[in-house]
Amino acid sequence: MAAKRRKSKTFKKFLIIYSAVLAFLCIVVWIVLYNFIGDYEKGRPSSTMDTLAARFSADNIENLLNESGVVVNEFESNEMVAGYLKDKLSNEKVSYKKKAREYSEETPVYIVFAGETPIAKVSLEKDGQGFWGFNQWKLGQISFDDFADKTTNNAITVSVPKGSTVTINGVEVNDNYIKENDIEFEPCKHVGDYVNQPLKTTYEISGLIVQPDIKVQLNENNLNVEVSKNAYTASYPSDDDLLESVREDIMTLGRNYGKYIINRGSLSSLTNQMVGYAKDYMSDIPAVWAFLYGMTYTYEFQNENISNFVKYSDDCFSCDVYYDLYVSWNGGDKTYNTSLTYTYVKKDGKWVVADFIIN
Repeated sequence: MAAKRRKSKTFKKFLIIYSAVLAFLCIVVWIVLYNFIGDYEKGRPSSTMDTLAARFSADNIENLLNESGVVVNEFESNEMVAGYLKDKLSNEKVSYKKKAREYSEETPVYIVFAGETPIAKVSLEKDGQGFWGFNQWKLGQISFDDFADKTTNNAITVSVPKGSTVTINGVEVNDNYIKENDIEFEPCKHVGDYVNQPLKTTYEISGLIVQPDIKVQLNENNLNVEVSKNAYTASYPSDDDLLESVREDIMTLGRNYGKYIINRGSLSSLTNQMVGYAKDYMSDIPAVWAFLYGMTYTYEFQNENISNFVKYSDDCFSCDVYYDLYVSWNGGDKTYNTSLTYTYVKKDGKWVVADFIIN
């Protein structure tokens, strides 16, 4: 019996030691496995991106811009861009995905989204290796300038009268942004023999994130700027005083054209107020043949209007002239809906037409 008890005690002692060793080995294996998995997870670039993506918040975005050393472009401050991004981040969920054609296991590159809008490109760089040899990652670079909201104005063109001063968000646009210069345009293509021909300049600016505030000045006059999608166009100014001083002469010329067409006026009444291209063009326009054979008829000018009066300089302007010329004869009538564009130049102190378009 004593021998059996000794064997029982020995077995129990063995069992306790075995269990302790097994438990210890399990703990060691669990710790090793836990550290291995942790090291592996830290070595995944997406784990680093999860941490970085959390920093893209409305409260932190301005700090992120400043800390990253980003200067988005010369026309937009970090504060301005941060204001735009705060609005996005306050209302949209942040996510990210791999950047196509740029992502690799050696150089992970991601696009960060606010909702459906791409707002930044983030690249990671290696930060040593963990205990198990997995690469560790840290923030490499952040780029905001290539990821503007495409529904605003990522790349814009600004078309202005040549010689204008253009500012974007208060910063003057220099000649390096000129896409095309000395652009001729209707209705001023044929006035260069008499005045300095009005020309246009087109600027192209890319990388803008926020809807830009664009102002254009010409000879200290603030010009009206219109926008269609990503194209901004500044118009030459009008001049109400000049229009009133020449209104009657313009309408008289317009009526003389109508009367000439129906054989109630002379060609000379038109051409003696024209020069160059306009005079040659007018001389080639025939009157309506049906009114050349002694037909008895009456006529009346209706709905007369002058619009789109544009002053290019002190010696050049253009305008559109419209009227309905109603003609009635025994047994019939006809209305000529007439739309003309005249470009006037000052020659020898007198306003004359140098360019002429029938619309």
